[in-house]
Amino acid sequence: MSRRGIHLPERIVAFSDGVVAIAITLLLLPLAELKLPSDGRITTLIGENAALLGGLTLTWVIIAIFWLAHHRLFAHIVGVDQTIMWLNFGWLFAIAVLPLPTNLDIANPPTPQVTGFYVGWMLLISLLQTAIFWHARRTPGLMDEEYKGSYQARSAQVRSLLVATVFAVSLVVAFIQPDVATFVLLLLFFLDPVAARIVRSRG
Repeated sequence: MSRRGIHLPERIVAFSDGVVAIAITLLLLPLAELKLPSDGRITTLIGENAALLGGLTLTWVIIAIFWLAHHRLFAHIVGVDQTIMWLNFGWLFAIAVLPLPTNLDIANPPTPQVTGFYVGWMLLISLLQTAIFWHARRTPGLMDEEYKGSYQARSAQVRSLLVATVFAVSLVVAFIQPDVATFVLLLLFFLDPVAARIVRSRG
């Protein structure tokens, strides 16, 4: 630890990877309870549990997207202060709890409360990750100076805002048409080219 209370990021990165690995594994535990139907057909099993399989797969992929963004971010963080530590603890807590709103969303019909809880929780994760990025970029000694003004940093900033926007729009839709809200999340898979185009247009 330096005199300014800044730590090296390696331990927090290793701890974060462990928590995400556990969370993404626990998310899939409901699959262990599935049993073959009376006709013994896998196709029937998949058909009867399509909502479960689809919901778990979507959330699994979203956690993977969050982790990849977290990995890219901490690849350019050279120091960690108390603020980043607590923001990251909050991010990890939200990731670890995500199986709860996921299972509630899968097990119940779409309603503003159930779907809103599911989407809103992921919005929280996105905002915490964005806060880590912004704090690291604005605080001297936390982020690689060469990276701060690079194309990659500007792209990451735009991408984080776009991700939060998708979750925010999905949350609004959840209160109006909850059965459509999760489909809005599919926009997450098209954000990279959009972010790149926005950054290029700004020079």
